[in-house]
Amino acid sequence: MFTVQRRVEFRDTDAAGIVHFSAFFPMMESAEHEMLRSMGISVFPKSAPNEHPLSWPRVSASCDYLSAAQFEDLLRIDVHVAQIGNSSVTYRFKFTRDEVVVAEGSLTVVCCLLTPKGLSKTPIPAELRELFQKHL
Repeated sequence: MFTVQRRVEFRDTDAAGIVHFSAFFPMMESAEHEMLRSMGISVFPKSAPNEHPLSWPRVSASCDYLSAAQFEDLLRIDVHVAQIGNSSVTYRFKFTRDEVVVAEGSLTVVCCLLTPKGLSKTPIPAELRELFQKHL
């Protein structure tokens, strides 16, 4: 499991000062990126000439809201790899504030090559699979 903290910013809130439901999705993506960097995985790796870089488009995203969070609350975001498929990874997220679960979410991403013709699904490279398996 990987953990990061994030303070709720004004832009994350609605007119009542409560975190807007949509704000949790960028928080999940940011926490995912921090976890990847901590594993030594570039979010968008540079590729050698004549090679295509890997990209991880989202194919599923969900979030269940269990308690309200407000402006300036400090949230703890726990991230773990819940499932590894042939070409996909599913992450689970838990948002807490002072031990109170605020929200739980998930993202499923697919490993793709970014080619001149667009995205092309590809199996997760063995070295990346090993890194993800350490976070199951």
